[in-house]
Amino acid sequence: MNRILYFDLETKYSAEEVGGWGNIEDMGMSIGVIWDTLDEKFHVYIEHQIKEMVDHFYRADQIVGFNHVGFDYRVVAGVRYADSHERSRLHSELAGLKNFDMLLELKKLLGHRLKLESIARPTLGTGKSADGLQALKWYKEGKLDKIIAYCKVDVEVTRDVHLYALENGKLHYDSRSGIKTVSVDWNSQPKKQEPQQMSLF
Repeated sequence: MNRILYFDLETKYSAEEVGGWGNIEDMGMSIGVIWDTLDEKFHVYIEHQIKEMVDHFYRADQIVGFNHVGFDYRVVAGVRYADSHERSRLHSELAGLKNFDMLLELKKLLGHRLKLESIARPTLGTGKSADGLQALKWYKEGKLDKIIAYCKVDVEVTRDVHLYALENGKLHYDSRSGIKTVSVDWNSQPKKQEPQQMSLF
């Protein structure tokens, strides 16, 4: 069985606080949460445990998230290194792992971005427990326990949306003209290549 990690993180600062979306690496990480299919448990990491979290990524057969390649990994690289060259190297390295970014896959199909919430509610009948702005407020108030609980829900939603897509071959989403359905074929991801035996004849 493949070892899949479902991943999300919360930042310490908003884009506005760090000078805009071009400075994602400076947003900091308050909490990172992984759900690991190997032990079927949550693994919670706070900022000083960033190396352990990155090491956890490397043990996966696949990492599933929602905008984690373009956003979360840039935050991680910024927490791990101060040097811009090292940040860029780590981001490229993480982006080169076996990632499945549902936002990127849906954008390929639909031609535009969606929010996780706009998929989760019509697909699962449930959604996020709060929003990112609330999580930033909790960070300033020192309420890490609330951020952990919120981030765990985000990871659960990410996991359950992915599993629904694998089982049903479709997802529902909110659009300006009501709820729509998109067909997805996410089971046909390329498998890891097994080393081939060389024939002597």
